[in-house]
Amino acid sequence: MNDIDDRLVRGLHDLVDGEPDSAPDVRALIERGRQGRRRRATALAGTTCALLALGVGTAVTVTTNAPPERPGVTAQAAQPVPPALRLVSAATASENISYRMRLTNSGPGGLTYEGAFDPRTATGYVRVPHDDSIQVELLIDGTRYEGAERPQGELPADKGPGETYGRYGQYPGRYDRLSLQGDGNAVLGAAAPDPAALFAALRSANATVTENPDGTLHFAYTTADRDGSTSTAGDVTLDRDSRIAMVALTFSWQSTAKGRLDQGTGTSTLQLFDYGVPVQVERPTDIVMMSK
Repeated sequence: MNDIDDRLVRGLHDLVDGEPDSAPDVRALIERGRQGRRRRATALAGTTCALLALGVGTAVTVTTNAPPERPGVTAQAAQPVPPALRLVSAATASENISYRMRLTNSGPGGLTYEGAFDPRTATGYVRVPHDDSIQVELLIDGTRYEGAERPQGELPADKGPGETYGRYGQYPGRYDRLSLQGDGNAVLGAAAPDPAALFAALRSANATVTENPDGTLHFAYTTADRDGSTSTAGDVTLDRDSRIAMVALTFSWQSTAKGRLDQGTGTSTLQLFDYGVPVQVERPTDIVMMSK
């Protein structure tokens, strides 16, 4: 390993090891990785040292000099990568590439969101089925449209009249992501429209990141306000390209906002797949300009 790679790896581990039970700063890690790539492209062209987008691979190879009696023999040792670094690498590998997504929320009122998005062109869509319509958000070169389409099945007896299917509102300004909010969950609300934001969202929530025995990543955090608290735990599965493939989340909450103790639990699952898929969206024909 060359001197540049040595410094990069030591710096990444120092950022993690210097804060027990916490994750490294995602911006610092990503920036160091990008700087390392630029230096290697100039000074080390033609080398066979392949690093992930973060700038550090899933294992660090160390080469030592062989004893004099056995010249030319090298030893390699793989150092375990902290879970936080694995998550940063996965988030970095999942940025600036198109994908399909499916977000499923549990419970009788839980919704299922399905769509696709290309962050390079700010183009994508998401559909949310309801009993009387399919709520649709379109993003085309950064322009946002929202409307509703007729559901495939029969309408409920008390629904349908007065609905204008196929009409979309066009919103002013430019947007770089879908407005999907993950049903109010801050972490899923960040990761669903932008998988690369998962690590930053977990860090903002002061989540702890560990590794499960099966190699998946585990996180946990708690939020609280004057009326109650919510405890959240989740597992992150990576695909064969070390990108984020699934985030399975379980949460329990309690609240005294109504003068009594209310409690509940829920689950949400975010699936990300078909990375690199072409994403094309047609502009609606029935459009109403929105003021805001």
